[in-house]
Amino acid sequence: MINYNAILISGPTASGKSNLALDIAKKCNGVIINADSMQVYNDLSIITAKPTVYQMSLVPHFLYGFIDSRIRFSVGDWLKTIESLLIFLNKMKIVPIIVGGTGLYFAGLFGEVSTIPQINQETRLKWQKIQDNDGLEYIYRFLQKNDPLAANSINVNDKARIIRASEVFDQTGKSIKEWQKNTGEILVKGDNIKKIYVCPSKEKIHNNISTRIESMLESDEFFDEIKILKEKNIPLSYPSMKAIGVREVIEYLEGNNSLEELKIKINNQTKRYAKRQITWAKKKMNDWDWFENTEDFFLS
Repeated sequence: MINYNAILISGPTASGKSNLALDIAKKCNGVIINADSMQVYNDLSIITAKPTVYQMSLVPHFLYGFIDSRIRFSVGDWLKTIESLLIFLNKMKIVPIIVGGTGLYFAGLFGEVSTIPQINQETRLKWQKIQDNDGLEYIYRFLQKNDPLAANSINVNDKARIIRASEVFDQTGKSIKEWQKNTGEILVKGDNIKKIYVCPSKEKIHNNISTRIESMLESDEFFDEIKILKEKNIPLSYPSMKAIGVREVIEYLEGNNSLEELKIKINNQTKRYAKRQITWAKKKMNDWDWFENTEDFFLS
């Protein structure tokens, strides 16, 4: 019998963790909560391998596709959202099954992520306009002058981190390095928490990735999804535009590469991403229960 206060499931992309979450949820009348930073966006269903409509009909799913792709949704935003959900589920005696491959989300659940305040839309638009008009070098000089502590820790070409640090300093008057010293509240407490890391063999992961990508590229809906996203003219610096395959599909739609080149690019990027996920987990999730096969969980 499955009897935990909360079940956490992570693993590299294409490891089978979502199916495991579904199997567990059906056995314990639990609900599934998304812990994937790209599956929160409403325009990225197929390209991020979000659970299907049918799968979501079998058990309640939360935090999937609820954010507009034109919004920057941070780890802090996710933690604030899931906190109220976990409180509600705890009161209702419902088991939350939190599943996804974004390691920082899980770190945040245990209070291991800094509590940087949410940057408001006005500040984000301001710095986006500065970047468009004055360029990254101008922003980096601003950072050197006003927050040398952050500037000295960031590569001069790291656009995302330079803009992020500038936004934080501009809105709070405090260095992002100072904020990073403060960590958040522990949201999953107690000993009765099951932490599962699904990590199949390299060969199986690569085969799963190839099969998934083949299926995606055969779907008209897959390309329609990216066409809709492209029409929104979202800046490439936004998180939703950094989902693996988005830029490559846009290049394909613009006639800049062939279908075979597109397949190879997405395949290689996804495999590299899976490798990074596993490397991170070996350092940060070594106290989790690791399973090579999802069915092994029910035998343990």
